[in-house]
Amino acid sequence: MDTMPDGRFAGLLTQLRASDFRTFVRADVEQVCRTAGWTLTNDGAVDIPHTPTGGRLRDDHHPSADGAQRTQLTIPGATIEPEQFRRYLDLAVAMWGPPTWYCGLSELGVGWVDGETLRTLELSDWGGLFVRVESTDSDANSRWWNWKTQYHYPDFVDADDRIPADEHDIEHNSADDYEVSFTWSASPAGSGGRGSEIWSVYTLGHLRGLLADLLRSVHLAMRALGPGPEPLVLHFFDRDKTPDRYAQLELSPNEIRLRAFTTESTRPHLDKLGFVDCGEGSSTRMWPTERDQARAAATVTTVFLHRVGLGYGNLTMTESGNPLPIDNFSVDLQVDLEGDDLSGATP
Repeated sequence: MDTMPDGRFAGLLTQLRASDFRTFVRADVEQVCRTAGWTLTNDGAVDIPHTPTGGRLRDDHHPSADGAQRTQLTIPGATIEPEQFRRYLDLAVAMWGPPTWYCGLSELGVGWVDGETLRTLELSDWGGLFVRVESTDSDANSRWWNWKTQYHYPDFVDADDRIPADEHDIEHNSADDYEVSFTWSASPAGSGGRGSEIWSVYTLGHLRGLLADLLRSVHLAMRALGPGPEPLVLHFFDRDKTPDRYAQLELSPNEIRLRAFTTESTRPHLDKLGFVDCGEGSSTRMWPTERDQARAAATVTTVFLHRVGLGYGNLTMTESGNPLPIDNFSVDLQVDLEGDDLSGATP
């Protein structure tokens, strides 16, 4: 594994905190790099001694309200197992103080807001550890752009991709081409949090992708930060809360579990989808928590919802549980499926 010695990592964090990035336009960020003695190349790479691969400058895709294009600096720090993340997080807390927020799309991000500067420690779902410094305006503008453009998402989804056909239909398709900043967030008591965005979900194909991202990210955070006292539970139901149209998706440190009531109406669908009758009127299907299994579980969930008539505007999703040792955890998704047609139920 590529790693950085604790002393070097702590020194880098201290250096980044002491640096004045001013307005975060590219000239300001490049000046910080030169002052630090780092070498810049024409393609945006930054040669930083005693780091695994150096750093990289990236300009914002979307100019901010004042028309300025700002630049962020990202530095890969290590390739680690999630359980090693705490070591680097503790060093960051010692250098930067308590985090402002935690969040994730399919990765884990921890952010520190310091005036107009945002510093982030990020763990990817493949084990890459990154340090990023950018403007708070840049982060807010990126989230705002994703939020305001999400309403156009259904226009770009192929008709055949709006609803997964069956449990084997797991390949990436046009329904997965969404831009969402995070699926969940949490903030220690007294901090400002990441933002107020709630991301809308318009099709079952969209829901399948976001559920897979959510399961992967929260489980990654469980490994990296430690689990909370309760599993994450997502409840799916119709407005009348009828037993035939209910499912419960549960994530714990060791398994993913989908539950549903066993009724005359649901039994054929449960049998076809490989559920096991648990007695007392319920059936369950389980998956291990390996990364690829999250999409498999999300696919079966959405296929079941569609087959019992919850593939349209009658679907509601709520959450419960306390899966992480952080205050104010929330799933930042709102199901808003298209249409009111209840005919999606499969005989």
